[in-house]
Amino acid sequence: MNFEQHMAYLGKNYIILNTEQEFIIHPAALGLLPLTNASLQSSFSCDFHMENYRLILDNITLLNEDLSKLSGISMEGGNKKIAFNGCKVSYSGTVLIASDQVKEYYMNGQSLACFSYQKVLELVFEDGILITTIDQSKAMQRIRKNIELGLRSLNKSRDLRCIKRFINSSFVGDYKTFLLANNRLKYLKEMKKDYMDTKLRPTLDIITEK
Repeated sequence: MNFEQHMAYLGKNYIILNTEQEFIIHPAALGLLPLTNASLQSSFSCDFHMENYRLILDNITLLNEDLSKLSGISMEGGNKKIAFNGCKVSYSGTVLIASDQVKEYYMNGQSLACFSYQKVLELVFEDGILITTIDQSKAMQRIRKNIELGLRSLNKSRDLRCIKRFINSSFVGDYKTFLLANNRLKYLKEMKKDYMDTKLRPTLDIITEK
């Protein structure tokens, strides 16, 4: 996914840094893309908010190039944004969110490391209901302090391994990606079954398209 994703939580807007099982929700599960391995490579973003501990999907933005390639749908003016009316999300797992960037730290690729932010939270969901919240802000502050004091360096592989071990031991969620495409597709098929349930289908009401 090449887009920044967001979640509104307790009156504050957070960036979604990572999720277990890679996806909170996928466009293919809602019938917006075909259910194929090719769709799993598509670029999209989602915005969410919370209502009484229930996770709600606000919108999905799809890359126009992917839409044209996978579905034959092409629109002028760039990407396609689809807004939903109270779409309840059926998701079990953790979501890592962050706000208030204090500095730019990089460990892998172009994405900011989780300790680049002052506020870092793990939200634990079961069937789309928030079960608990773990504040990881102090753990992230500890990493930044060690770097600032010169006790750890992001340019040394040994220190990077130490930081990664500390992060993995601190976080509740397992944010590893699927190793096999077939496992990823299987997870997506199970996700689609959730949204064919009669309790969830009425919430999939598209109200705007851009």
